[in-house]
Amino acid sequence: MQPTDEAYYQIKLALSENVGPITFRDLMKYFKSAREAVIHLPEFARRGGRNRPIKIADDSFVNQQLESAHKNNAEILTVSSPDYPPLLKEIEDRPPILFIKGWKNLLQKTSIGIVGSRNCSANGQNITRKIAFQLAQNNYVVTSGMARGIDSAAHEGALANTTEQGGTIAVLGTGVDKVYPKENEELYEKIASLGCLISELPMGTLPIPSFFPRRNRIISGLSVGVLVIEANKLSGSLITARCALNQNREVFAVPGSPLDSRSEGPNQLIQDGAHLVTSAEDILRLLDFDTTKILMDSLQATENDSVSLPMEQELNNARQIILSRLSPETTDVNQLIRGSGLRTELVNIILVELELAGRIERFAGGKVALVYNNEWENA
Repeated sequence: MQPTDEAYYQIKLALSENVGPITFRDLMKYFKSAREAVIHLPEFARRGGRNRPIKIADDSFVNQQLESAHKNNAEILTVSSPDYPPLLKEIEDRPPILFIKGWKNLLQKTSIGIVGSRNCSANGQNITRKIAFQLAQNNYVVTSGMARGIDSAAHEGALANTTEQGGTIAVLGTGVDKVYPKENEELYEKIASLGCLISELPMGTLPIPSFFPRRNRIISGLSVGVLVIEANKLSGSLITARCALNQNREVFAVPGSPLDSRSEGPNQLIQDGAHLVTSAEDILRLLDFDTTKILMDSLQATENDSVSLPMEQELNNARQIILSRLSPETTDVNQLIRGSGLRTELVNIILVELELAGRIERFAGGKVALVYNNEWENA
């Protein structure tokens, strides 16, 4: 990959400061070229109120990431690569780049996500392994997060399948060259050999708690449905279930005893309309048609729509309106658009500017919030 290639500039843009998944998507929509987007980053950040230069990923860092991936038998997929997973590509906050280690052909197969408690019961582990094994036998890939407990059992169950029909994908909250938790080193090596490890985080990234909720949207985004097995009310597994609902995926749950706090999450999901599951057959019956094709047909991608940049005066007026309607509390972007009376593309441009300036933070489900910082509080 050469520094003049579009893929190279997509990696450079994705690794630059404050360029989140939605801002990356919108910049590509405006400029149609990652190189042009990189050129305009300083201008957008300045308009958003930034008082110091934005940090654009330099060539040495991009090359270091490419070299590190190569040394670790990994590669970097850009969102425009034909190998990029098709279902994941359709979610609003898709990762601009993916670091891949293992069998990337699994990214094109139909996947079921399985998530649950780290502190799971023996019965929970057993049913997880059994369901994962049967799904793999029926040509489904099992996707999970390689955490302790249910996640590990899901990967183990899929790997125990010897028909080579399915497989397993582990979505990491670290770089793909890092093993976390350390106790899963043997599992990591087995997935690298027989399955696929993926991450949106740069090579060498160590685990930070905030990375794991972000990872969950990728688990559900890769999958046609997500199964939750044992999770308390505060479990990150319920974040994955909410992501699945927001992405128009199916949600499944294994019920449990009301006396066990680990059953609170799945039982509540079932009460809210999730599909009750006691065996793999319950999932297979619901997905006994070309679910992926139907799901893909229902998703309407708009990245190819032509968008022109507004005049400076229009941007200045719109920016003040948007800032007056934002607060440290999360605001729904669709409500922001309706309440402001501004054109959707104009609001999106302003949000790109503000994110690049570090003035807002984006959250799952199309929400944004102001971030207070001395650099710009008087801007």
